[in-house]
Amino acid sequence: MSPATAHIALTFSGKGAVVTGAASGIGAAVTALLLDAGIRTLALDLREPEQVSGPRARLHVPCAVDVRDRRGVQDVIDEHAGDGLSYVVNCAGIIETTGFGGVGQDQWSRALDVNLAGAYNVIDAATTHLADSGAGAIVNISSIESHRVVALTDPDPTPQYAASKAGLSMLTRTAARALAGRGIRVNSIAPGFIATPMAAAHGDTTQLPGRLASRVPAGRFGTPDEIASAAAFLLSDQSAYTTGSELLVDGGFELT
Repeated sequence: MSPATAHIALTFSGKGAVVTGAASGIGAAVTALLLDAGIRTLALDLREPEQVSGPRARLHVPCAVDVRDRRGVQDVIDEHAGDGLSYVVNCAGIIETTGFGGVGQDQWSRALDVNLAGAYNVIDAATTHLADSGAGAIVNISSIESHRVVALTDPDPTPQYAASKAGLSMLTRTAARALAGRGIRVNSIAPGFIATPMAAAHGDTTQLPGRLASRVPAGRFGTPDEIASAAAFLLSDQSAYTTGSELLVDGGFELT
């Protein structure tokens, strides 16, 4: 018999969470982890996330909303925050791989409106509820492209995506400063190469392609569950003195 795994439990003294981009990938993993922790979770996506089964079902509130729609976001959060809202995880994001040249205005607008303004809309709509909870915490899912040019799976970087994620990282810091006085912490996570449906658009995610394999010391793609675990730490009571920070979860890519 193998020895028991040592562990230290994370605790959550707040009530209720909102997760955007909850229908798949990192957002779905974050939602599942919060439900497993016993936290009622409002799961938002452009299409309504699938229902879950078993004991978690009573805690799961799936809703369809476009994060670009400020009024719609405000209404759905106000409607479902009555039992308390302490946590927000902004996972909603899009990437349209374009290369650098000839990016159209519509493509710029979509990236900035979803990845950056959408996160702000959710934060702004949730702020009063988070402050009232006395244990407010926000995590924004940014990217390694927020601070580093990455053009390994494509010949050129996609500028509107990188710019939106750089903006999201700075939104994290400005929100952390602005909301600290109301008892709300704000942090971000910069994932590296994660095996999500978005990454699968570039090919097989069961193993790193050649150009990446030599650049990721961990030797593999990360998983959505690993990003969800990082988000859980930043939401938890154990992270109570952490705000305005960005946690790099990239398998060591930044080292190369």
